[in-house]
Amino acid sequence: MREPAFDFDVDHYINRFVLRSRLHLLPTPISWLLGYRAKPMRRIGSVLVWLWAFIGAFAGLLVVEAVFQTDGIKDHGAPTVIASLGAAAILEYHTIDSPLSQPRNAILGQVFSAIIGVGVTKLFQLNSSFDSLRWIAGALSVGIASAFMGFTNTIHPPAGATALLAATTPEITELGWFLVPLILLGSILLVAVGCVTNNIQRQFPMYWWTPADLSRPKEDDVERKGEDHEKEAGFPGGLPSEPNFGEGRHHILISDKHIEIPDWLSLDAEERSMLEVLRLKLKEGFGSVSSRVTDRTLVQDSNS
Repeated sequence: MREPAFDFDVDHYINRFVLRSRLHLLPTPISWLLGYRAKPMRRIGSVLVWLWAFIGAFAGLLVVEAVFQTDGIKDHGAPTVIASLGAAAILEYHTIDSPLSQPRNAILGQVFSAIIGVGVTKLFQLNSSFDSLRWIAGALSVGIASAFMGFTNTIHPPAGATALLAATTPEITELGWFLVPLILLGSILLVAVGCVTNNIQRQFPMYWWTPADLSRPKEDDVERKGEDHEKEAGFPGGLPSEPNFGEGRHHILISDKHIEIPDWLSLDAEERSMLEVLRLKLKEGFGSVSSRVTDRTLVQDSNS
């Protein structure tokens, strides 16, 4: 099957220059707050999720609003808070395992949309009838922001509201380019509070830049597909053989080493990110199983 026409993924070109995560080298309390886990965490019940979502959203927006009330920011005519940050709080503190909630999306998506929204608004303000054209400027801002977030893999739905507010809300329009550092500050504060509240019983972020493996394995390692790793884990014959799907398969195969999808199936960046998150969870889970099997083998050897 041919690759779908006009398919593009910017990460294919960027990730080769992105450094692999070194969070595991940091002291445990710091790496914990930054989302690193040596072993996968247990899932918590929905009631606890709601509780922490409430605490996080309350604390996060409280911090943002408190900072926005400082004299240096108020002197620029800043509002109590930018409304799109309220929508962002739902993602940052509730659906924290979604690719849309990760720092890259939460921060860059907002910043790009603010730049686009202000830029489009400034162009429309060159027309003396700007007030009667706000609705067009707003729609164009959101459309461009949506496409650009897709291009940069920084999709963050609340950022669409940021672009819209820049054109259609007079109070936000008056901020001009000051909206960009303001939304950047607000987004960073939400993520920072999330690193505290979301990591008490959960894990956040799932990744900072991408869920893809940046370790750059050698080609022969990729071809082996983890067979040696499975044997070292205490499975002499390896894991049960994986199904050999043909070209017409109707399955998606995810292991701790790789992802296989049917040739005819086209996935966008968001869907690929979700599959990568699942692969990483499998990798972490298999690592913990491997360590337990190895420990058990060592105990048996010592007893014998």
